[in-house]
Amino acid sequence: MHSKQYAAENGAIINIIHGRARDYLSAQNTDVFMTFIAQKYAFDSPINLLIGEILGAESMELVFSAVKNAKSGDVLLQKSLSPDMPDIIFAVMPIWDTSLSNEEKFLSRCYRNGMKLAKQNGYQRMIIPALGKGKTNFPHQRIVRLSLSVILAELSAPLSDLSILCAEEVMYNAYNARLASV
Repeated sequence: MHSKQYAAENGAIINIIHGRARDYLSAQNTDVFMTFIAQKYAFDSPINLLIGEILGAESMELVFSAVKNAKSGDVLLQKSLSPDMPDIIFAVMPIWDTSLSNEEKFLSRCYRNGMKLAKQNGYQRMIIPALGKGKTNFPHQRIVRLSLSVILAELSAPLSDLSILCAEEVMYNAYNARLASV
């Protein structure tokens, strides 16, 4: 696991981490973990399968019911049943088609609404997984630019420590390069 830390203008900390969610969640003390669910798609990403293990089948059924009617950019909070695990924010992201649609607007809304929900609940430490290029090979530089612009704009008290967890080295390098240039 590699990590690099950056100080935001307001004194908050942004950590860029290269590692697996399973390893990081069990080794860190964080308040909330935000994950993404593609609108009307299966809940089959490695991170979401891990979250399903943590929350259990009953909680996941409630999440599925809520997400089924959600729109892109909507978020919902699921409290953890384990004192050792963080609460989970689910952000409903748009279906990527790489055309000139509203994907960026909706993805920005995911980050913005997720961070607002975290702050409303008094969370101080948050983890957000870096979205990878995924099945549609969406341009990773575009995701990094978009996510960091919202994160830097929304990062404020009580939220003071935000970690971006990168499963792919290309994403880890892209986040570090972008933050080094800001």
